[in-house]
Amino acid sequence: MTLAIRPDLERAHDRAWESLASAGTWWSARQRRELAETAIAAMWSGSADADRRHHNDGAAAPAAAHRAVAVMASGHPHITKQWYQEVRDEIGVLEYVELVGLVCSVASLTSLRNTLGLPPRELPTATDDGPSRVPAPPLADATLNWVPVAAPADADAAVVQALTAVPAANEMLWSLADNQYIPDAEMVDPRWTRGTLSRVEMELIATRVSFSRECHY
Repeated sequence: MTLAIRPDLERAHDRAWESLASAGTWWSARQRRELAETAIAAMWSGSADADRRHHNDGAAAPAAAHRAVAVMASGHPHITKQWYQEVRDEIGVLEYVELVGLVCSVASLTSLRNTLGLPPRELPTATDDGPSRVPAPPLADATLNWVPVAAPADADAAVVQALTAVPAANEMLWSLADNQYIPDAEMVDPRWTRGTLSRVEMELIATRVSFSRECHY
C-alpha cells in the first residue's frame, strides 16, 4: 500500500530537511549538518554517546555543541536548568536556542518517517555558507523559559515564545507546527479541522503521545 502524505505537510518537511544542511543564524551549514547527524544518531540510539563520532579536530562544530545536541535528542541524562546554564556558558545562549530548533526539526521529521515505516532520508549536502549572524531582537527574561525571549516577555505562552530570540529558528518551528498540528491562529477554535481528524481527536492523540514520552506540559 502506498502511503499518501498531505502535500502541505510534505512541503513543510522538505523545507525543514533542507534547512538542516543550510546556514542558520549562529551556525554554519556544515556545522548544522554535522549537528543534525548527531541528533539523528542520538535520537534513535537513545544514547548521548552518539556525539563521539565528531570528537576530532576535523569537526566543524565544537564538541560542546555535539554533546548538547546528543543529550537533547536522546533525553539522557535529563535536562536540568544547571545543565542548560553550563551549555549556555560554553556555546552561547543564542547558539543554544538555534540548536533547540534544530533538534525539534530532526525529531519531527525522522519520527514521522519511522512511524510510517518509510526509509530514512539522507541529509542534503551542506553548502559552504556561514551563519548570517542577524542580530537578535530586543530580549527579555521570561517567567517560565530558561532562555531569553523576544521582548516583551510573557505576552505569549511559554511554548510559543521559546525560540523567539532566534527568529529564523522560531519561524521554522512554527512552520512545522502549523502543518503537523494546528495553525497558531486557529488554536483558540475547538472546532477547527482540516476535514480529517476533529480537534478532539487531534488533542487525544497529542495527549497520549505526550504522556507516553513523559512530556507533561
